Amino acid sequence: EFEVSRPGVFELEALQGCGNGSGGSEVVFELDDAAGGQVVPMTVQETGGFQAFVPRKIGTLKIDAAGRHTLSVRVKKKPGPAVMDLRQVVLRPVTSEGK
Repeated sequence: EFEVSRPGVFELEALQGCGNGSGGSEVVFELDDAAGGQVVPMTVQETGGFQAFVPRKIGTLKIDAAGRHTLSVRVKKKPGPAVMDLRQVVLRPVTSEGK
């Protein structure tokens, strides 16, 4: 759960790690129905180890209303023995500077 003080478009970044032989899992980041039920897919990349985290910019979400929201991560496909370690998810406001 997280709080949005101002609506807008947000870049979604995941800090993920994945051991050799476990890459290729497919996950989705799902925003609650109050924010339109948006889904951003991601294919997990091997990083050389589950604690070898790399930042991944994976898409954008549009949040139309300030307030409390929920972002979930769900596995859709797991071809290896594990999915990933997910250390952090960041939502950064997308600015329209220069426009």
